[in-house]
Amino acid sequence: MKLTKYTIERKYPVSADRLWAGFTDPDLLKQWIWGPGARDVQVERQLHLNGTFNISMDAGDTRWGMRGMYLVIEPGRKLIHTLHWDADVGYNGEGMNPLDEVIVVNIAPDGNGSSIEYIHMGIPDDGQSAPEHERSVRVTLDLLEKVITS
Repeated sequence: MKLTKYTIERKYPVSADRLWAGFTDPDLLKQWIWGPGARDVQVERQLHLNGTFNISMDAGDTRWGMRGMYLVIEPGRKLIHTLHWDADVGYNGEGMNPLDEVIVVNIAPDGNGSSIEYIHMGIPDDGQSAPEHERSVRVTLDLLEKVITS
């Protein structure tokens, strides 16, 4: 199976430390990570090298989740983790054998705020999964901005 990635770059009107908190603080993650309308979001995480996270939400008759392991942690600068979906994302259904994905978040001071380079790697290159993921992540990154600027 051929894999692909996408990259999102954007600026935020907050410090690099505040942006970092948006990606690592459980109370902030609960407010944006699953997007608008998410219900009963639960976050468990051990923010240290090789520590794990598990983030889930109420999806009606079941819980959807995402989990992974932290590979690189440079506070205020860089976060790299694996990503395994315990939710239907279209290419991980019954009979499929998806690999865990990798997320890289690079954070840098930028003028009066900060910027990120968000890289999502390991998505099947089927012509639709990566663009759909990117569209969805852009929506949640908009929500992240609302959360960290309020």
